[in-house]
Amino acid sequence: MVAVLFTTLLRRHAPEQAVLLSMLAVCGVTLWAGMALSPVLVQIDTMLQGCGLTGAEIGVIGKAAGICCITQLAGDICKDSGEAALATAVTLAGKTALLLLALPFAQILLSVMDEVLS
Repeated sequence: MVAVLFTTLLRRHAPEQAVLLSMLAVCGVTLWAGMALSPVLVQIDTMLQGCGLTGAEIGVIGKAAGICCITQLAGDICKDSGEAALATAVTLAGKTALLLLALPFAQILLSVMDEVLS
C-alpha cells in the first residue's frame, strides 16, 4: 500500500520513475509471495507424487504455473504503463509458451486414446 501511495504521488511529477517504483514493488511482493508459498508448494509436490506423477511431469506443472504468474504480472505492468497493445502481446506470448509446454502432454494423451480405441 505504501508503494501505491508513493507511486501515485510520484506519477504527477515523474511518471517514468513511478513506473520503475511500481515494477520494483511488484518484484518485491512477488518474491515475498514466492517465499511465503514455499510450504504450500512442498505440500502440493507431495500430493502430486502420491498420484504417481514423475518429477518431469511435476516440473512441467510448476513451469506452467510460473508462466501464468509472470505473464499476468508483465501484462498488468504494461497496462499500468499505458501500453495496452504490448500487454496483449505479452499475454499472447504467455499463451503460446503454455501451448508449447503442453505439446508433449497432448502427444501422450493422443497416444493413450489411440491405444484405448484400438
